[in-house]
Amino acid sequence: MSSEVVPGPVRLKRYRRQTLLNIFVPCTLTLLSLFVAIEIGLRHFYTLIPLEVCAADYIIATYECQPYFEYDKPMRIAYKYKPGLSFEGMWDPANPYLASAGDSTAPTERHDAFWYVFQTDEMGFPNSEYAWRDGYDVVITGDSFVTRTAPKTWIEMLAEQSGKSILTLGASSWGTLGEVEAVKMYGLDKNPQWVLLLYFEGNDIINASQYLERRDSGLSWREYDLQDIPLSRRLLTPHLVNFLADHLLPEPKAEAPAQYRYPVVASTEVGEIATVFNEIHLLPHSAGYETLARSNEFAAVEVALLELNQLVRAQGGRFLVVYVPSKEHVLWSRIWDPVDVNNVLERTVTVTLSEGDHGFLRFDPDYLSYATFSENIMAQERLLSDFTQEAGIEFLNLTPIFWQQGIERGELYHFADPHWNQAGNQLVADTIHEYVLRR
Repeated sequence: MSSEVVPGPVRLKRYRRQTLLNIFVPCTLTLLSLFVAIEIGLRHFYTLIPLEVCAADYIIATYECQPYFEYDKPMRIAYKYKPGLSFEGMWDPANPYLASAGDSTAPTERHDAFWYVFQTDEMGFPNSEYAWRDGYDVVITGDSFVTRTAPKTWIEMLAEQSGKSILTLGASSWGTLGEVEAVKMYGLDKNPQWVLLLYFEGNDIINASQYLERRDSGLSWREYDLQDIPLSRRLLTPHLVNFLADHLLPEPKAEAPAQYRYPVVASTEVGEIATVFNEIHLLPHSAGYETLARSNEFAAVEVALLELNQLVRAQGGRFLVVYVPSKEHVLWSRIWDPVDVNNVLERTVTVTLSEGDHGFLRFDPDYLSYATFSENIMAQERLLSDFTQEAGIEFLNLTPIFWQQGIERGELYHFADPHWNQAGNQLVADTIHEYVLRR
């Protein structure tokens, strides 16, 4: 009987290979397990995802950092919150990443954090009462301006001031077309005395084209957005690693001073207001009156508002369109520093129609002159005012109220977040209450 004699160098090579395998395999499995644990864990505890990670990609921000939506198919309202949703924690509307302007905003010590409480009812809408009543005095629909943006919302204050029961139908980033459908589906059978629809000039006209594209595709809003998105783009861990690296291993500061676009400064009678703009809101403000009026988006909005006005009036109620100005619109005429003015203008665009004199809005990256933008920024306000007056629809324009009160009282919007602060919420509650009372 004989045995093979393995030379020493071969045995050493085998030993080294085995040692490497003993190290490599466990390390690889450990890293893979850690990767999977992070991905699964952050999806279960999404409130732990840093805001900078959410802001890194639209898909992550929408579908990983906000996994609390339900999507309808066939599409009518597009999406709503999950029923019985409840979460709370500190929220800081001074964080520039809320406006997707973190890297272009100068560091600041400002913090406006407050304890944020959010909950939804049995149907998935932002109401404090879980169970729905058989009827409501007022039905309100809108986008994130009907959710909580301050310790006490304007809807809560309006209910206290008026003594009326209010049903809120809304969700973040909703638009006019979905809001009209929501009232038809959930609000009209409550026989309200009033139906209020908030039209936000910052993105409602853009949302209309997104809504039509997704509805006509036959897909849900989520399916449409994710249909061509690779898995790699939806992973959180790479963005989290980059975030940690930026904080733990910051790049050396450049010798030249950093150039920041924000904050811009608006002048008022009570002092200067430093603020951060949401640049997405500059896109619809770049379009002129005639361009907006001939667009497919506005045509769809017209049809929807006319239909809802007819339905509400047919059952003895009153329909009110509340025009919500953006912070960019309200403060633009009070920004006088040439550097700030240019920083804003460089984020405007040239807006045309896809079919020449009609069609969908198209945005080309050629920014506007000061005179053109200053005229266009009022175009939506004028267009909605003209349309509602001609159609016989009640119209409450908050723009002049916010402009005047902002000059006299100061901040009505958050520093970085585009929504109203507590003073702004109070102003809206008072204004709408006065309108309802005197009519």
